[in-house]
Amino acid sequence: MPDMVKALGMIVPALALAAGGSAAASGGAEPARALALNVLEDGDRVEIQLIAQSRVTQQVQYEVELVGASRSRHSGNTSIPGGDRQVLSRLATNVSDTWCARVDVTEANGERYTLTAGDCS
Repeated sequence: MPDMVKALGMIVPALALAAGGSAAASGGAEPARALALNVLEDGDRVEIQLIAQSRVTQQVQYEVELVGASRSRHSGNTSIPGGDRQVLSRLATNVSDTWCARVDVTEANGERYTLTAGDCS
């Protein structure tokens, strides 16, 4: 039985990570944010996905910028449903050595934050 408890202790955090959470999510160490950034790299190409992951239905505003071999921008003001994880935006570019993805977010409660990935300075 102790081996089963030990195995479950390893599986539960792995499932939380696979579902897009963090292993510390149950401890409340990180604030729940309505949007997250997912990065897919494949050779000299990078794709970013802006993911809605709000616990409650709310209006969010965002501005996405991806800089690599070219510069792409997208902005939105949308209502996202609570508890429903979905892709709001996708941007892709070819990259040489460096790239940077930046997303400025304003949630319904007025909270503002910036998500970044890549080599942003």
